[in-house]
Amino acid sequence: MELTGQDIDALVTWSLIRAAHRAQRDLTEVFAEHGLSPVQFGVLSHLATGAAFTQAQLAREVLVRPQSISGVLDGMVERGLVAREAERAKGRRNPLALTPAGHDLLAVVWPEVRRANRPELLGLSEAEAATLNAVLLRMVDGAR
Repeated sequence: MELTGQDIDALVTWSLIRAAHRAQRDLTEVFAEHGLSPVQFGVLSHLATGAAFTQAQLAREVLVRPQSISGVLDGMVERGLVAREAERAKGRRNPLALTPAGHDLLAVVWPEVRRANRPELLGLSEAEAATLNAVLLRMVDGAR
């Protein structure tokens, strides 16, 4: 089988993976400057909405396995960025909340992430960026 560059570029999911790797690399640098991972940034962002999230709900929102987020949250609790609202107990709802330190860190990181999302830095017009984001959100929602 012989493929062309056009054959490869016609694969939407492969293009998406390549674009995601680029975006993750760029944002990971921003997060690393503040001692955060992409998942930790996602946790801070979702908790900043004021909605009550359990560990399992946060895992779904940031698209990681519930088992994977446990260690992430433990580290964030240790750093004082996130607090559990009750004692951990199996089968018991235990919402998480952003601490003042978590709010402060997000207040510093958020503007940097917004700058990294400027359409011109992504090689897009404002209209293209809005359209792309709408399509990506549909894909994320469709995967749920």
